[in-house]
Amino acid sequence: MRWALCWSLLHIAFSKQWQHAWRQEGKHLPVDPANVHPSKKMAHRNSRTAGGGTIGLPLAMGWDASRLFADEANIDYHPYSTGNFCNNGGKVPFLVEGLFEPGECVSRCTRAHNCAFVTLYRNGWCQLGSKCLQESPAGDSSAMTYAKVVKSVCKDEECWGGWD
Repeated sequence: MRWALCWSLLHIAFSKQWQHAWRQEGKHLPVDPANVHPSKKMAHRNSRTAGGGTIGLPLAMGWDASRLFADEANIDYHPYSTGNFCNNGGKVPFLVEGLFEPGECVSRCTRAHNCAFVTLYRNGWCQLGSKCLQESPAGDSSAMTYAKVVKSVCKDEECWGGWD
């Protein structure tokens, strides 16, 4: 019985019948023609570039910005602009965009380590972004953009011990 099973496995392994299933075209396995759209060209997607370069924090904010943003207790928001929104471009210009209460919108940014800007509108629209390198006028003049900052843990000269 064992010899028959071994013989069958060896026969399958060394025969050329199984290789058609693993034939590679390019660097990806072939796709069943039944699953291919007749007019849309298929292309391999790389998830690292799906955000169009708008997902990570800019290096100008410092290498440790996302680590500093991880401590939710030390997060604050300072006014950045009025009547404008952060025009990040790309395929996914915002981390989050939708109708949220202002408190929930700011809370979402606080919880996201890669969020650095919040734009709030009077009608409840919310936009969260990781950068604001370019601004554009908002269609609604009520737009208020806030920059996420880390609260200072020092008060006056407390951290420096009073020396110059």
